[in-house]
Amino acid sequence: MPTDRLNYINCKCEVNVEHLKARDIPIVAQLYMRSFQNHFLGHMGQKFLMLFISEFVNSRGNFGYVATFKNEAIGFILASTSENPFRNFYRDNFISLVCLTISGFLKDAFIRKHLKEKFGHIFLALKALVSFSEGSIDHVEMKGGQPRLLAIAVDRSYRGLGIASDLTAEFCKEMKELGYEEAGLSALPWNKRAIRFYIKDGWKEEESTENSISFSRIL
Repeated sequence: MPTDRLNYINCKCEVNVEHLKARDIPIVAQLYMRSFQNHFLGHMGQKFLMLFISEFVNSRGNFGYVATFKNEAIGFILASTSENPFRNFYRDNFISLVCLTISGFLKDAFIRKHLKEKFGHIFLALKALVSFSEGSIDHVEMKGGQPRLLAIAVDRSYRGLGIASDLTAEFCKEMKELGYEEAGLSALPWNKRAIRFYIKDGWKEEESTENSISFSRIL
């Protein structure tokens, strides 16, 4: 067991949860890759993920939270209240994303196998680029809609200590302060560990399909 984890338990220190900042982006990108090795984005590499995570730092409609212990990030949440949370991500980084995706396709068999599942995102990227060239509005927020938790992860060395619940509590607290009454998320059916956590954390299953299970939580 890591010394820091022992110190955390013995001292009963509370993890510090705050908004994601630019300085957190590199380590959160690394944590994302370690935590989502069976997901497409987890294979896209450090540069891609740093661009992606930067969209949740001081971004209207997108929210990022980081859990730190001894000033080191050990968990994070990415969330959004926007209809199109990745619009600016696609628009502002289009050329870089194309190059990084091609590079990943050539190097990583996982990306080659699952790229066809992401064709919808390719369409959204092109749509965002066209919309920008036509001078459309940058952000569209879901006024009166439902905030969604898009990703949550805790370093393996610190799981089981309630850090994930600290993160969701901070997310739900801020969403309630912003006037929202309910939050949602989706999980992959095979991710039993995540599903068990969501149920224990107070999320209620709403809909289940072969590819996704939807949850909601009253704020």
